[in-house]
Amino acid sequence: MADTDHDKLFSRLISMMELLIRDKAISVKDFTEMYDVDKRTVYRDIKRLSFFPLELQNGIVYLEEGYDLIRPDLNHSELLITELALSAFTGVDKVTDKKLHSIRAKLTNPLYFNPYNIKPEGYEEMNKDSDIANKIEDAIAKRNLSKVTSNDIVSVVQPYKVVAFDGIWYLLAKDMADKKMKTYLVSYIQEFRASTKVFSTKYVDIDALLENVHTAWFEDGNSFDVKVKVKKEIAHYFKLKKHLTSQEIEKENSDGSIIVTFSVSSDEDVDNLIKAWLPHIEVISPTRFRKRLISELEEYVRELKNITL
Repeated sequence: MADTDHDKLFSRLISMMELLIRDKAISVKDFTEMYDVDKRTVYRDIKRLSFFPLELQNGIVYLEEGYDLIRPDLNHSELLITELALSAFTGVDKVTDKKLHSIRAKLTNPLYFNPYNIKPEGYEEMNKDSDIANKIEDAIAKRNLSKVTSNDIVSVVQPYKVVAFDGIWYLLAKDMADKKMKTYLVSYIQEFRASTKVFSTKYVDIDALLENVHTAWFEDGNSFDVKVKVKKEIAHYFKLKKHLTSQEIEKENSDGSIIVTFSVSSDEDVDNLIKAWLPHIEVISPTRFRKRLISELEEYVRELKNITL
């Protein structure tokens, strides 16, 4: 097919979908007159658009009632481009066809009906087009040894990833002074300069590291277990899901409570989680962490008693 023919086809398909979105139903005859093509061409076009919920009855093309093709990330023309690209792989083999069907369903079905309502975590706003953000991305991609200035402190680092902890963006990098992984608040970075020196990532598995990193306060090279008793009132919440990737249920007690362990690198990794479930959760070990938590709660109660309402 010549480029001009391909352009005409693509333009015609987009136009057909725009008309159907607007009018919901158009006759095959009207299409032939609009585009100066024969009925066979229109039927072929309808087949090309079959991944959309179209119906053909008595020479009338209908867009299924209630189907909305407009969404913030993909509009109908972008979906059409995607479909035409996917169509090139149709018929390769059964496995590929099955995958293509799955992809099409994910692209189109959520537009029509989605029984789930998932509330995404709120994230700190970050200008990804800023000079510093561009420099960080470039240095990560090129693996350039860099100098980062944060809170007036200059560090030479190997930048690995920009990651979000509790909705706040950090640069994850290895500090060359002590050879430890650290986090740098992106919003606090005053200056970022990449050198031309390239560092090796051969022995660094960042994704594996991040699997067991729960907060920005993790301590590289440090790991210990925190054991808690979760009372029966909330035990099912810990059975339903892992609140941290390292969570393991060690024991289920006869009273309905459970013993849960977490592998962490700092108290902060699990501190907020435990406080969020008080008073239905109790720290068993380490003793140091248990005493610190009790001390903080006692101080909190004392301060509350001193507040004059």
